[in-house]
Amino acid sequence: MCKWFGRLQCVLHTFVFVLISVCCASAMTVHVFSEKTPVVQAEVVLWQVVADGTPKKLEAGKTDLQGRVTFSEHPSSPDRPLYLVSSAGKIDNKNVGALTLLAILPSSSIQEVVVNELTTIGSIWPNAQQFDAKQGLSGSVNGVKIGSAQVPNLVDVSTGRFGKTVLNGENLTFSETVARMNTLAALVSLCGSNEKKGRCNEFLSVSGASDTLEALLLVARTPYQNTNVYFDLFAKAYPYPEGEGRRATSFLPYLSYVPNDFSLMVRFSGGGVYSPGRMMFDTNANLWSGQNWMPGSQSGLNTSIGGGVARLAPDGSSLSPDLVGYNGQGIDGIGWGTTVSLDKVWVAGFNKKIGVFDLNGKPLGPAKVNGSIGMLQGVATAQNGDVWVCDYQKDQLIRFPDGDHTKGEIVKVDGLRGPFAVVIDSKNIVWVTNAASDTVTRFPADDVKQAKQITVGVSPRGIAVDSMGNVWVAANLSPGYPLPKIPKGTGIMEEFRISIENLLANESKIPVTGNVTMLSSSGEVVKPNLLNGELYCGWGVSIDGVDNVFASNFMGTGFMHVCGAAEGVCPKGKKAGELIHAYQSGILQEVTDTMIDDAGNVWVANNWDVIDALIRKDPDRRTATSGGGTGIAVVYGIAKPVKNPLIGVVRK
Repeated sequence: MCKWFGRLQCVLHTFVFVLISVCCASAMTVHVFSEKTPVVQAEVVLWQVVADGTPKKLEAGKTDLQGRVTFSEHPSSPDRPLYLVSSAGKIDNKNVGALTLLAILPSSSIQEVVVNELTTIGSIWPNAQQFDAKQGLSGSVNGVKIGSAQVPNLVDVSTGRFGKTVLNGENLTFSETVARMNTLAALVSLCGSNEKKGRCNEFLSVSGASDTLEALLLVARTPYQNTNVYFDLFAKAYPYPEGEGRRATSFLPYLSYVPNDFSLMVRFSGGGVYSPGRMMFDTNANLWSGQNWMPGSQSGLNTSIGGGVARLAPDGSSLSPDLVGYNGQGIDGIGWGTTVSLDKVWVAGFNKKIGVFDLNGKPLGPAKVNGSIGMLQGVATAQNGDVWVCDYQKDQLIRFPDGDHTKGEIVKVDGLRGPFAVVIDSKNIVWVTNAASDTVTRFPADDVKQAKQITVGVSPRGIAVDSMGNVWVAANLSPGYPLPKIPKGTGIMEEFRISIENLLANESKIPVTGNVTMLSSSGEVVKPNLLNGELYCGWGVSIDGVDNVFASNFMGTGFMHVCGAAEGVCPKGKKAGELIHAYQSGILQEVTDTMIDDAGNVWVANNWDVIDALIRKDPDRRTATSGGGTGIAVVYGIAKPVKNPLIGVVRK
């Protein structure tokens, strides 16, 4: 009987233990801190995002004396993430009414969450264009998916500390991102744990915000504004103690110098990423890009092992195989030749092959063409499904009607000279940049005899159409720049070598060259020679959801945010084609492309790095594997969201 009772008691204890464990596992404990101090009686609300809709309020509660509050566990997914907003409360029995904090949670189950200054910053920046201080977080399915997936790269909401990506060897010592986050966190704490310094209102008044969340949103969207003011406030609020060389803040490391802006960015590698050219997003919010060269190779302009196709997930992690990327079609290096349709990925190779994949990376090609083709560059998808390819070496185009990769046809067009990039507008007009000239060729897709040449900058590269039908073109060189002699039919790598050597030879007397041209939908030059003296070797062009322009600043190692045709959304006083801000960083190298995602983040292709390693026939072995650019970077929250994939005209 005793043995039986003991066994029953054991079973009961086990049942109770399991019950408690299940209850605990289904609960989420939230800890609200300012710096390392608990925020008491803070109002905390748990929300769920509804893509293309209004966030749903799930639960609310107030923190206890340890700054804790407990909520039930709720299901979430990448496109329906949860987030927490903490408002006001008390610290040391003093009200901190302006302290509003945020944490966007990962889609996986999480039992412990910290809401503090760093989680607020790390959550806001990738979602700056989707978060409203009053309405909350809302965006398209892919916008929400990307924005929430990027948060863990900056911050770990389970600990309230930095995320692994921003701390890894690709990022930490190559950019100011961590120091910028800590400096901003210290400023936010002026309305929290450091409210006693009496500078909370001073921080909020810089942007005219009513609380810390609103203030940070404004910084994230326009990170180039008031940088001196914010840094001066930080320096005054956290002076060096007498005889000390470290400021009196626990947010370390912080900025020692005034930043050019408060943008936050991280860099991704892996999956065969090395010297990426063009980038495109698919319908699943994945990023695709063809690579010039294979990572780890001693490739350059004299000898090379070409790269394959890389695919990154919405969080930036690699989905394609390391080193080789996706291939299986004999592709050996890709430049500007990447496009994505609704169901396929197309790449045009240096070795005269056109690869086609499904959206999982399965090879469907190579594509078939009814004639002889040369080394290839740009690819684009038209709204009617046609796919167009630039044959750079043979001065011709290739068209695949309805996107059928088995029925490629050669299209001869008068005026093509080194066709580099192609775009097809909403009227099925084809626009092609001629990198071996100073023109753009324009013609109706069904009548090549109407082709006309439009003069733009010298050696134009990227081209894009805004929602109004205006066409924007970036060029390597400004008019009048000394041009090298490039024989007709020269291979792409040899042309690059001749061009870069000419650029370097003239750098002492002409340190900056390149421009952007704005064309009307009918092909008239609306604004020529934009950014002359500012843009150094223009390359890719992208348009955001309010028609602002982002131009790659290749030799300027970064990109430029330019006022577009809709001047009303630009900073006061800025006109179409004028520079809003130039973005640079240690993680941005020689940039070919900038691409806008569905959340309003700007992705940047680091195409080249150590130029000496590219052009020398016997390169320094220490840098022989560093000629190509390292990784793809993302700069958070500075553009208006678009709808991808990019098929013709930008879609808002």
